[in-house]
Amino acid sequence: MGSMGIKVGLAWGCLLAVLAVGASDSRAESRPFCRQYASTTADVARDAISKNPACQDYNRGVHANYDMHFNWCMNNSRDTVMGAAEHIRSLAASCAGAARNEPPAGPAEPGVYARHQAWVVRRDYPGACSAEIIDRSKGQYLGELLRFQFSSGDFRLISDYTAGGDFTHILVDGQAYPTKFAHESDVVVARIDRNLVAALKRGSVLNLNFDPGGPQYSLSGSSAAIDLMMQCARGQSPSPQPAPPPASASTGGSYVIHGACRLTVDGRLLLDIRQDCPIWMANDGTGAFWINTDRDSYLGDYIAEVTPSGNGLASGHWNGERGATHAQAWLGDDFRLGNGGCWSNARATICASR
Repeated sequence: MGSMGIKVGLAWGCLLAVLAVGASDSRAESRPFCRQYASTTADVARDAISKNPACQDYNRGVHANYDMHFNWCMNNSRDTVMGAAEHIRSLAASCAGAARNEPPAGPAEPGVYARHQAWVVRRDYPGACSAEIIDRSKGQYLGELLRFQFSSGDFRLISDYTAGGDFTHILVDGQAYPTKFAHESDVVVARIDRNLVAALKRGSVLNLNFDPGGPQYSLSGSSAAIDLMMQCARGQSPSPQPAPPPASASTGGSYVIHGACRLTVDGRLLLDIRQDCPIWMANDGTGAFWINTDRDSYLGDYIAEVTPSGNGLASGHWNGERGATHAQAWLGDDFRLGNGGCWSNARATICASR
């Protein structure tokens, strides 16, 4: 570790100690407290940005602007600031590490061709490969398995949701794709065309639409997983896949839709807009989205972000106080996708739908 990293690490330890003192206070109005927070957080961000300039993200607090950190601290509770401090450190460390482009992990068991995030790419038989995720939150035969398969130029979608009907309109980010399924043993299988495959690669959320609850899946990492699946079927060696874009990376593919959004934190309903709520979609394969802002010219009183991690869970954070301009207040990394486009954990619910 370089001298700057050691300095930041020691300063961070001091900050956590300072934050712990008087953490039960309802407001972070102590100027020394916020000076310490702003100074150390700016140093942490500066160190990460020096390693990977793309780490800078003002909306999530990864920046070296002391005054902005200080002012935000003075307008939020100590608990909120404590959560933000640790979250910014985690984001900075993850982003700085993401500057390295690592190849896919090697096979950990027979038949495994590659892994990417929560996806496992397997060789099924010569010329046929699949990419699958297992979502333990859904249960066996209730959508736990989602698999794509490629063979002889054809794509298939496979689910263990055996109660599914023969025909449904699959939804990718709310867009409908008529799809016919057939029952094969203990799964249902559908041939899918390249238009749907393209949507699955660029989309954020897949809803098989078998019943009112879905089942639904985050498509984080699906683009790279599908590419690896096709390389496998063609007998090629797995090519290195880029690390997930850091929180700060802006993408030309992002877009804004308008629909319904809702935010509940600690039992308080803070946002409930039934229509015309701006929802910013990252459209970068991560499945990330923001509610009540277009991240350009409009910023609502309360804003929140959800970033799926690719394993059925997601992280979330919000701006902490009405009118705060930065969504750096940490809500947790154990959000699960439920009905109606809502991600929830024990503390909060963040919803977005067309």
